[in-house]
Amino acid sequence: MERESDMRASNVKWVRLGEYIEQFRQKCANNDAIVSGVDINKQFIPTRANLEGTDISGYYLVPPTFFACNLMHIGRDERIPIAYNNTSTNLVVTSAYYVFHVKKDKCDEILNEYLYIIFCNKEIDRLTWFYTDNSIRGNLREDRFLDIEIPLPSPDEQQKVVNAWKALREIKEQNEAKAVPLMQICQSYIHKAKKNNVDKYRIGNAIKIVDTINKEGYSYEVLGLNNNKTFMPTVASIDTINTSKYKVIRKGEFAFSGMQTGRDKCIRIALYDKDLPALISPAYTIFALDENEPILPEYFMMIFKNPEMDRLGWFYSDSSVRANLDWNRFIDIEIPKLSIELQRAIVNIYKCANEAKQIAEEANRLSREICSALLQHIIHS
Repeated sequence: MERESDMRASNVKWVRLGEYIEQFRQKCANNDAIVSGVDINKQFIPTRANLEGTDISGYYLVPPTFFACNLMHIGRDERIPIAYNNTSTNLVVTSAYYVFHVKKDKCDEILNEYLYIIFCNKEIDRLTWFYTDNSIRGNLREDRFLDIEIPLPSPDEQQKVVNAWKALREIKEQNEAKAVPLMQICQSYIHKAKKNNVDKYRIGNAIKIVDTINKEGYSYEVLGLNNNKTFMPTVASIDTINTSKYKVIRKGEFAFSGMQTGRDKCIRIALYDKDLPALISPAYTIFALDENEPILPEYFMMIFKNPEMDRLGWFYSDSSVRANLDWNRFIDIEIPKLSIELQRAIVNIYKCANEAKQIAEEANRLSREICSALLQHIIHS
C-alpha cells in the first residue's frame, strides 16, 4: 500500500497494526491434535510434514477468530502466508507460526474479517515483501510486521466489505460442496465397471494420431499442458518461438506428454474443447478418438481424471531420471467399455460437477478482486 499517497487522497484513518493486535502463545498440550499449515492462498490446510513420533504438545493453538501467519519465506514467495480461523474449533500450528488476535479493547473498532480481507490484498503482499530482510528466505521481522499501517474506516464501512466477501465465499463453499459428491458419483461408476470386469478398450485400438504442423504460420494461441490436465498459456517467451514447427490442435482432440510421469505421478493429458484451434509444442503427441469406436471424448478424459490412472502411469514409467511414460506403454492401457448411454449419463453428471467447481473458482477470484476494489473505493472516497 502506498501509505503517503493514500493519506493525501482520503480522510480514512490509518493505524499501526501493532496497536490493534497481540501475539498469542498458548501450547496445545494435546499430542492427538491435528496440525495445520497455511498455504499461499491464505488458507489453513492439513500439514504435509511427517509428524510420526513427533511431540506436538509444544505447538501453538489457533482458537476461533484468531490468525496465524508465517513470517518466513515472504521474500521468496512474494506474499505473506496468513490465515483466519473462521471455524468453531481450535486449530494447531507449529511454533514457527506467529499466532495473533485483535486486542479485546479494539474489537469494536476493527472487524476480524475486515482485517483478514486487508491481508488478502495484493498490495499488502507487495509491502511485506518490500519489508523483508536480505536473508535467503526473505524473512519479515516481527517489529516490521507490527509497524505496517492499514486503513481503518468506520465499522459500518468495514461491514459492507465483509458482507460482499462473505456472500462470495458462501457461493464458493456451496458450489464446492456440490461438486465433490457429483465427482465421486462419476468415479464410482467407472470403478464399479472395472471391478465387474466389463469389456475393455485398449487405448491404441481406439485412437488415431493427429500430426498437423503449423506450416502456414497461423498466429493461434500457444498453449502448454499442466499437472491438472488442462491447457494453459505457454510459459515460454513467444518472441523466441518458431511457431511454424508447432502442432495445431483442434476441438475434440487430445494432447499427451509422457515426460516426467513417474516423477510427478501424473499422466499429462488434456482434451481441447475450444472452437478456435491452438498451437502446442512439437514435444506433445496429439490424437483423436476413432470415429468407429463408440467412445465419448469427455468420458475418455474422465478416465484420466482418476488418481488410479495416474498411479498406473507412474508404475508404467521408465527408469530414466525424468521417469517418462513411453507412448507404446501408454496406448497399452485399457479403459472400461461402457454403453454410450451410460457414458453420456456419467459425462452429464461430470459437467454439472465441473460447472459447480468453476463457479466456486470464479467466486473465489471475485472475492479477492471485488473486496480489493471496495477497499480502494472506501480509502479514496
